[in-house]
Amino acid sequence: MLQDIESKKINMVITKDLSRLGRDYIQTGFYLEKYFPENRVRYISILDNIDTGIESTNNDITPFKAILNDMYAKDISSKIKSVKRNKQELGLFIGGKAPYGYKCSKETSNKIIIDEEARPIIERIFNEAKSGKTCRAIAQDLSIDKIPTPSQYAISKGHKITKVSNYWADTRIREILLNEVYIGNMVQGRMKKINYKSKINIRLPKEQWKVVENTHEPIIDKETFYKVREMIEKRKRTRVKTHDYLLKGFVHCHECGKKVGCSSRELATGKVYYFRCSTYTANARLGLCTSHNIRMDIVEKAVNNKIISILNSFFDKNNLIKVAKTKIEEKRKSIYIEKDIQEYEIKINKISLEIDNIYDDKLSGIITEDDFIRIYKKKKLEKETLQKKIEDKKLYIEKDIVNEDELVKKIVTKFQDLKQINREILCDLVDRIEIDKNKKIYIYFKFNSLQEK
Repeated sequence: MLQDIESKKINMVITKDLSRLGRDYIQTGFYLEKYFPENRVRYISILDNIDTGIESTNNDITPFKAILNDMYAKDISSKIKSVKRNKQELGLFIGGKAPYGYKCSKETSNKIIIDEEARPIIERIFNEAKSGKTCRAIAQDLSIDKIPTPSQYAISKGHKITKVSNYWADTRIREILLNEVYIGNMVQGRMKKINYKSKINIRLPKEQWKVVENTHEPIIDKETFYKVREMIEKRKRTRVKTHDYLLKGFVHCHECGKKVGCSSRELATGKVYYFRCSTYTANARLGLCTSHNIRMDIVEKAVNNKIISILNSFFDKNNLIKVAKTKIEEKRKSIYIEKDIQEYEIKINKISLEIDNIYDDKLSGIITEDDFIRIYKKKKLEKETLQKKIEDKKLYIEKDIVNEDELVKKIVTKFQDLKQINREILCDLVDRIEIDKNKKIYIYFKFNSLQEK
C-alpha cells in the first residue's frame, strides 16, 4: 500500500477503526500527522468518525485514541507473557520446535518426547566428548560422516528454518553438551524481547533461565552430563586452540595462580610443547611473576605416574569406595538440593502472605466473594505445585542415596588395572595441577584422602 501511495495510485485510506491502521501510537501518529498529509492521502476511520479530509473535532482526539489502542496492545502482550511464564515455571514446553534429539508429543500438548532417529547422534556426541574429544573434533567428524546438521534435520521433518547450516560447528556441539534438556530438565526463557514493540531478542543471564527438573525422559545420564560439563569448563580460556592436549585447563602457575599457557618450539627432533607462565610472558617488565617453563611431555608423564602410583598404593577397594562416596555426597548436597528447596519454601511463604492479604480485602469489601474464590484457588494451586516440587526434591535425595553405591562402584572400577590416564580420569580425581619456577609439580586431588598419599 505504501508503494502504491508513493506511486500516486492511492489518495485515500479507509479502515474500520483506528486500531486497524496500527496500535503503535508513535507509528500511527507518524502516518496521520506527517506521512499521509505529505503524500496528499485522505484517511477515514468509519467507527471512530475520523476523516482527515474535513474539519471535525473528532480528528482532534485521534492521538488519544491511538494511545489507548497502544495501551491495549501492551496489556495483551503482558497477559500473553504471563501465560507463557506460568507454563515455563510448570515445566511445559512452549517452543515451536523441540530441541534436537526430541520432538513434540502428538498425544500431550506442551510435552516433548525422545526422537529415536536423532537420539544416536546425541549419544555419540556425549560419548565422544566424554572420551576427551574437543567440540571442534566432534563437529568435524560429524561433518565428514555426512550427518545432517540440526537445521538440515529440522527441514527434513517439515519445519521452516530461516538459517540453514550445512556443516556442524563447534559452538553447536558445545551448546548441546551444556544443555540440561538432555538429562530430563526443561530449560526455557533464555531470550526475551526488548519490549512488545520490538522483534529484537536479547540473551538473559543463566540465573534468569526457567529450569524445571525431571519433566521428560532423558537421553543422557546425569553422571555423563556433569562429567562432560566439567571437562569443557577445564578446557575453557586456554591459549592454544589449534593443539589439544591431555592436561588442558588443569595446569596453573604455582606463584601467581593463573592458568598456564602452552607454546611450541621447533627442535631438530621435531616440535616440542612447553608450559609457560602467561602472566610473566605478557608482563615481563612488571615483575608480576617469575620466568619459568617446563616441557609438556615431562609434566604429563609425571602426573600419569603420580596418579597410577597413588592409586596402586591406596587401592584397598573398600577404602576408595568410602572416599568416593563421601565426596559424591558432599557434591550432591551442595549442587542439587538445598538451594532449590529453600527457594521453593520462600515462594510458598510469599503465596501464604498473598492469600492472607486477599482474605483481608474480601472482609473489607475491596473484592467480591467470587473474585476471592477465583484468586484463592489459583494461589492454592501454585502453593500445592511448589510443595510437590519440594517433595520430589526430597524423594530425589532418597533415590540418589539408593543409586549411589552403583555410581561409586562404576568410578572405582575405572581405576582397576590402570596404566595410562585420560581426561575422564583426570576430571574424576584431579582438581588442579601447579608448576613452579623450579619445575616442581604439585597435584591437588578432589579427594583429600588421596592428597595425603
